[in-house]
Amino acid sequence: MCFWRLVSVFVVSLGICSTVFAAGVTQKPDQASASHTAKRNHFKKADRLATQAIKVNSPKQKMSAHSEDLRALMLALYESHPEELSKSAQVGPREMTEWVFDGKFGWRFDGLQRLQDQQALALLFDEQFEGDHVLALVVGLETTLFHGYGAENEFAIPAEQDTSRLQTLACTLRDFQKRYHGLMSGSKPVPMLQEAASQQLVSSALDSILQRIPVVTTQPCP
Repeated sequence: MCFWRLVSVFVVSLGICSTVFAAGVTQKPDQASASHTAKRNHFKKADRLATQAIKVNSPKQKMSAHSEDLRALMLALYESHPEELSKSAQVGPREMTEWVFDGKFGWRFDGLQRLQDQQALALLFDEQFEGDHVLALVVGLETTLFHGYGAENEFAIPAEQDTSRLQTLACTLRDFQKRYHGLMSGSKPVPMLQEAASQQLVSSALDSILQRIPVVTTQPCP
């Protein structure tokens, strides 16, 4: 009787030890797998960040990034100010934004008298202009940018850039940023131009764009 009781105790003890041992063995691969996954994710993130840095390395890639900033700005402003959108078309903000950036209009619109560059931006300060101020802003900035890079459109940006031309472009954008901020206290009663939230959207987009434009000289803007 005692013999069988001892055998029973031995079998139970052996089973418990086996379970503990198995648990210990299976735990280690899980920990190793988690560590491996964490390392893999870390390197993937590093590779992704490096790829993002490379994407805006060339002038053409930088211009593409500028355009994406302006595309996002246009969408946000139209969503905040549908009264401006209604001056151009009876469509939604996204449709209008895609129409402007992806359409085959050569960045010349009848609603802006087909003006580009600084002439289009000047409409924002014109007391007589009652058209779409969002369109004037984005068309003016987009064309100022690719003209500043020495191109006739956003797709033909030359690889070699004149540093003095880029310096002039950066100065032009900074000057516009200051003048645009002054519209908050201006006499032109246009909500898009005077509201702080809209002003912040424009300022943030310009800051992002200016960070990509290399300025190799310490000379101040005229």
